[in-house]
Amino acid sequence: MMMNKQWRLLASFFCLSLLCPAQAQQTAATAPAAAISQTPAGLKPFSAKYQVLRSGKVHGEAERYLKPWGQGYELGYKSKISWLIFKDERHERSRFVLKDGHLQPFFYQLKRWGTGPGRHYELNLDWTKQELLTGKEKAAKPLEWDKQWLDQLSYHSQLVLELAAGKTDFSFDVLTRHGDPRSYQYKVTGEELLSLPAGKLKTIRVERVGKDLDKQVVAWVAPELDYLLVKLWQAEDKVEQFDVQLQSYQFN
Repeated sequence: MMMNKQWRLLASFFCLSLLCPAQAQQTAATAPAAAISQTPAGLKPFSAKYQVLRSGKVHGEAERYLKPWGQGYELGYKSKISWLIFKDERHERSRFVLKDGHLQPFFYQLKRWGTGPGRHYELNLDWTKQELLTGKEKAAKPLEWDKQWLDQLSYHSQLVLELAAGKTDFSFDVLTRHGDPRSYQYKVTGEELLSLPAGKLKTIRVERVGKDLDKQVVAWVAPELDYLLVKLWQAEDKVEQFDVQLQSYQFN
């Protein structure tokens, strides 16, 4: 139980992620109408690989990507870690469009397997009907519609958009994997020159803030790499869960 708690990779913050080809593809009618006329800073398609460390030792790997999807984008992540008898592998993705400077997610999915029972989470958002469906069964969630809703991955890209626009404080209305709304706050806390497996990079450090946080999250992004996530550190009750560091990357 303690190992599971320490290694719960919740894809918190920017996600970590070349996923396998998309499954359960959404129809064009599902996504809100929008077009990629000009790529904003922070939304340049890429693929990146990372090392997953704990206490300075490598225990796994992760991959992350952003690619065009229909009239919008798909942000994806996968990770695979092994520590003693504990194993965790997961694939996660979000599909969204950009409208008036704000992302509108219309599909989110997370699949996890390894030590313990497997998991499958899914959200479908219909912005025309203002309808939220949860799970593989696509059960309707009776909530008052919020035009600012983001999912567990798309809010990472929304933060990058706002960071590239010069903001230093961020607040997001985020749907959990079960479709319950939560409020997340982050803040820029400095600039650092990091030495990573991918080389030395100038970065901006962003931290999760607020009272009674269940998790401590710190992320570093590189403005010279279109604000790509280059390092992610997470702890629970001040005990390190993982330290993810950029190993290689390419822009598509």
